[in-house]
Amino acid sequence: MVFNLEQLSLFTDMMKEGFIYVDKAAKIKLYNKRAKEIFRIDKSMGTGHPQGAIKKGDLVIIGDNCLGKDDGGLKPESLSKIGIFDKTIRPTDVLMAVGTFEDGSIKPVYRHYHQGEDFLPSVSLQTEILGFPVSVQIGSDSITISFGGESFVMSYINSIGHLVIIDRSTFKVKFYQTDGYTARSEDLLYVLNGKHYRAKGPTVDALDIINQDISSIHKEGAAIQELCNVARGGSSTYKDQFSEINGIPTLCSVFPVDIRGKRDGAVLKIEDISSLQKVIQQRNDALTYIEEMKELVHDKVLDEEGMTIIKGESPAMKNVKKLACKASRSNSTVLLLGESGTGKSHLAETIHGSSTKKDQPFIHVNCGAMPESLLESELFGYEKGSFTGANSEGKAGLFEKARGGTIFLDEIGDISLAAQVKLLGVLQNKTFFKLGGTTSITADVRIIAATNKNLEEEIKNERFREDLFYRLNVFPIWMPPLRERKEDICCLCDEILSQICEKLQCGEKFVSPGAQRLLIGYHWPGNVRELENTLERAANMADGRIITEHHLPERITSHQGKIRQTVWKSFQEYTEEAEKRAILETLAYYNNDKKRAMQALKMGKTNFYQKIKKYNL
Repeated sequence: MVFNLEQLSLFTDMMKEGFIYVDKAAKIKLYNKRAKEIFRIDKSMGTGHPQGAIKKGDLVIIGDNCLGKDDGGLKPESLSKIGIFDKTIRPTDVLMAVGTFEDGSIKPVYRHYHQGEDFLPSVSLQTEILGFPVSVQIGSDSITISFGGESFVMSYINSIGHLVIIDRSTFKVKFYQTDGYTARSEDLLYVLNGKHYRAKGPTVDALDIINQDISSIHKEGAAIQELCNVARGGSSTYKDQFSEINGIPTLCSVFPVDIRGKRDGAVLKIEDISSLQKVIQQRNDALTYIEEMKELVHDKVLDEEGMTIIKGESPAMKNVKKLACKASRSNSTVLLLGESGTGKSHLAETIHGSSTKKDQPFIHVNCGAMPESLLESELFGYEKGSFTGANSEGKAGLFEKARGGTIFLDEIGDISLAAQVKLLGVLQNKTFFKLGGTTSITADVRIIAATNKNLEEEIKNERFREDLFYRLNVFPIWMPPLRERKEDICCLCDEILSQICEKLQCGEKFVSPGAQRLLIGYHWPGNVRELENTLERAANMADGRIITEHHLPERITSHQGKIRQTVWKSFQEYTEEAEKRAILETLAYYNNDKKRAMQALKMGKTNFYQKIKKYNL
């Protein structure tokens, strides 16, 4: 049987798969129509341009979504050819640039973004060069370069380098990148290095690749290496394996070609799965989006149903509500931090009331108000006759009474070291003993603790156990002082005053605008508790329905005059405080997941970690 390549070519052109045959020297002998379509070398696209090479002074427009990948290996230093000498540009950066080739007469215009840090799904560069509008648009699956009303689009799956060159003397397009540039040996770096490029256009013959070395057309991909190996006598063949060739995802099969028992070459069969991969990616993106939306909706429902009793719409309080929502869905130990009077007790009750334990007991223990001698017996109970004066029947402790529900240990920072040891045992072992008892009792209870002290400072001063702190600090929530959320004061006044008037049965009262300004201007060392006391006093003082400045205590009315004498911090200090608080609160919300916190704050990776180091977080 005579092996006729011409007849075989006619047959393979009818195949729905790509078919490439190489001889034992890895020279292409057959390259069917479908293979040319897959690798975009079947026909030149666009209006066309003649063959040529880049010249000094030519205008160069670049769009590259991953510097150094699928652009011929372009490096940041290669950009010096168009006048860009920026050491902050890194490999894999997203780059959009306009400059002149080896000619410094025009200052280059460019933008770059670090991949995965500050790059958005779509970015663009709009400028004007020598009176002509220029734009570069990089989207999630294509790059568009426009010049003088004409647009050149390159689609991609993973990455691509797009290039358009304008003749400086005629302002005509002399080169534009098209699909199949790898096979044409016209990647971005190749052209910028002054190498000759081929002509394009409908009147230009398709790229002649017969008798060319396969590696000159397809420079990358394990399938190409395997094809060459089998063609030269190798024995490892395979079927339907994934391989990316010229940036295009494919399923490949490699078979040897033997004639009269001797190796004559090899065949590569290719199926283009780029559309399938894109659909899979879109499906994965959609599923991720649905999960995110479900979480957001769930959080919003919880916020609306369970957290509305926490008053305040400032950013700080919105964050507290979000954290409280998450805490209510968890059984982890919660530690509420903040100054006295910020509303930690109210928050603890709200978390319990929005949890699955809401129908079970909520026991509030003020550790600071309880004598040390009674604390242990009150928390854990005692057996009869365990000490002088003990109840003859014994007594159940608060941990036992809270079984199935929540115990709120307020002012936890005030308990003695001895009591801390007992509490640590409960947290570690989930069991405790009554005073004088020998039988362990399971602590089936959720613990919420609160303190207005800096426990880390207390640890340094050996007044608080470090191991207990780590057991308590599982889910910390910081309650901001009132002076840091003054935008909430008006809504707090309305809510608190309504409750006070109902308690006093004095009819509805309102705070005048003048009095509101004084309340907002005051620094509130006692926080919400002080605001409550102030409003109750004012409600008692006011005979009519309006609370004015005259009904407020002197410490508030005189504060306005003192403001002028206050030594204010610098703007930089206020900015740094806000930055630190924003990072801390976001990290707490995302359970110390730095990547998610960074994305939520829309910060670049470098900037984020610089702030972490700067504020010693």
